[in-house]
Amino acid sequence: MTIAKQAQIRTNIKQYFDMAYEGEAVIVPRKQGKNVVIISENEYNRLNQAVRVAAYATAVSETKEHKPESAKHHAEENNKTHNLEKLKTIRSFKKNWNGNNAPSFPKRLMDKAENLINGLTIQPEIFPTALCTIQLEYDNARRDHMEIEIGLSDTAEIFIVKYNGEEIYETIPADADAINAKAGDFYG
Repeated sequence: MTIAKQAQIRTNIKQYFDMAYEGEAVIVPRKQGKNVVIISENEYNRLNQAVRVAAYATAVSETKEHKPESAKHHAEENNKTHNLEKLKTIRSFKKNWNGNNAPSFPKRLMDKAENLINGLTIQPEIFPTALCTIQLEYDNARRDHMEIEIGLSDTAEIFIVKYNGEEIYETIPADADAINAKAGDFYG
């Protein structure tokens, strides 16, 4: 961690951006405690994912339908059934489910997500997002990571981080055939 004044940042912005890109957080103190931190996009994405996972875990544990023994039961079920149960829980989320004013999920989106899960040959991990979308996540043996974000539109946004740090963004149709093809390529 490095601490740098605003004037230092302005004078040597490339140096500080390079430091952040290489993994070192740069803290910029400001008046009245309005400090900022410069971090790399990879670190930002990692932190965002951790927040989503924590929000989902909290929401699930607070759902009335959730019982402690259900975790063991889910582990014994197949992935599709497990994902359909997750979607059922996400359907029950009320506004502010993440403690940060996230909206509840519209029925149309949840129906779409359920239809997709039923049509997928390779089941992902699924997560709700504060943007009112459902995120499908895949990890392969090469240590690549793929996220597919499903919303109400007819397209899905894909973000892939390969083991070597290469990032790929693309858009595909938000249907089971297109996602199956993409997942097949990802694991292929």
